[in-house]
Amino acid sequence: MLRNMYESIKAAVTARQAAESFGLTVNRSGMAACPFHEDHTPSLKLDQRYYCFGCGAGGNVFTFVMEYENYSLV
Repeated sequence: MLRNMYESIKAAVTARQAAESFGLTVNRSGMAACPFHEDHTPSLKLDQRYYCFGCGAGGNVFTFVMEYENYSLV
C-alpha cells in the first residue's frame, strides 16, 4: 500500500512543480538557478525529475523536497 501511494504521488507531482511551489523561477526551457549550490546562471533542469549540470544533484520529486528542506532518512 505504501509503495502504491509513493508511486501515485511521484506520478502526480513533478520535480518542476515542487520547485515552483518553493518559489524557484523556471524558464521556458525548464531551467532554473540551482538552490543546492551558488548558481549565477540556470544549471538545474526540471521536468518529471531534476538534474543540476553544475553540482550533479538529481532525482525525483521526493529527493528534491528532501534536499531542498535538508531532510534525511537517517
